[in-house]
Amino acid sequence: MRPRDQRKAVRGINSVLILIATCVLFFFLLGRHVISNSLFLPQASSYVANDSILTVAADDETELAVFWGAAPNARWTVFYFHGNAEDLGDIQPILNNYRLMGLNALSFDYRGYGLSGGKASEKNVYSDARRVLDYAQQNLGVEPDRLILHGRSLGGGVAMELASKGEPAGLILESAFLSVFKVVLPLKWIPGDAFRNDTKAKAVSCPTLIIHGSEDEVIPFHHGQTLSTLLTGSRVTPLWLHGAGHNNLQAPLWSETYWAAIERFVRELE
Repeated sequence: MRPRDQRKAVRGINSVLILIATCVLFFFLLGRHVISNSLFLPQASSYVANDSILTVAADDETELAVFWGAAPNARWTVFYFHGNAEDLGDIQPILNNYRLMGLNALSFDYRGYGLSGGKASEKNVYSDARRVLDYAQQNLGVEPDRLILHGRSLGGGVAMELASKGEPAGLILESAFLSVFKVVLPLKWIPGDAFRNDTKAKAVSCPTLIIHGSEDEVIPFHHGQTLSTLLTGSRVTPLWLHGAGHNNLQAPLWSETYWAAIERFVRELE
């Protein structure tokens, strides 16, 4: 190849590399924008302090609002992680249902939600969840081998993190996603993704119940289906609610099936 042709080839390769780098940077910045502006959406607190709301200090002393509802003679505790636009007040019906089933109910508000201080991030929501669990085990009598993690939507990422790093008795993933970026773009190579449920699934060994609405308009149905196949080390029970969307699984049409499946799942853990 002549020197002139070699220089042209090098310039062509450099142009391609610059284009690729620009695209990667664009998708990275787009992804971080999505994470920072639409992932955590705290609303005005829907509740006020009461006897069931505890205050637990995070590792950096940020105050976290924690709900603890003990059920008489309970053998199991459910640690529930809510979605990205909910707080402890919004999920009271779910926590109360668990208590009526005879299970202790534990939950907390992410930073900036409800009565919790600070601002939420993926990193601190993981560390805060572990801190709350440590507190519950040390002060509330919660037993690790009698613990069920239940995460809805964004909360599924928190539940998956704890299940992949620990040994809970069971895991419930409701309307959960493969990862944050994959909700928007079905690509694998974009850097900076968050809440990587898809890569953590293989580390989960406890029985898992996956609940997803077939008409979910926020997190497409195939996310739940794919997660069920990625949990290779776990006994998976799927509950596909046909016709249900993202926020109406508690509606009368599906509520009975929803709770019956959870009750059966807990019973089978025995």
